Amino acid sequence: MQLILKKDVQNVGEAGDLINAKDGYARNFLIPNNLAEIATKGALEARERNIQRIKAKSEKLHQEALSKAEKIEAAQKIELSAKAGESGKLFGTITTKKLAEELLNISGVEVDRKTIVLDNPINKVGEFLMTVKLSSKVKAQIKVIVTASETIKEAIVEETKEEVEE
Repeated sequence: MQLILKKDVQNVGEAGDLINAKDGYARNFLIPNNLAEIATKGALEARERNIQRIKAKSEKLHQEALSKAEKIEAAQKIELSAKAGESGKLFGTITTKKLAEELLNISGVEVDRKTIVLDNPINKVGEFLMTVKLSSKVKAQIKVIVTASETIKEAIVEETKEEVEE
């Protein structure tokens, strides 16, 4: 089925692109979520009239993403501290929500927590690499350094768990 994308869709195309999609994907996902429309004669003519506007908007969003990426990478690192055990394992994990808040405090760039990609969950003390997907083409990387704000003896924690279970 031939479709015209209304919005950028990851791994599919950008707004204004003419694509071929499987019928089920088009009917069940792209069209109901207002991401694409069927490529009728009228829609193709409207696409031609609007292509310059769509491309200009896309370029503007790309430039904004590039400037955000520069600000994020200029910050170089995010330093966090959390309670940890003697082995360096954190009590809980550092969430993407917390990382987004810290990124806003450090660089002044507001990002959605869903755009933050971590290779591994941050659940121990150390250095981690965080990637922020600002658009389909622009990504920024920043180092996250986690230190122990308070080291708690793990044996004490295990004893209290046993007391609670009884």
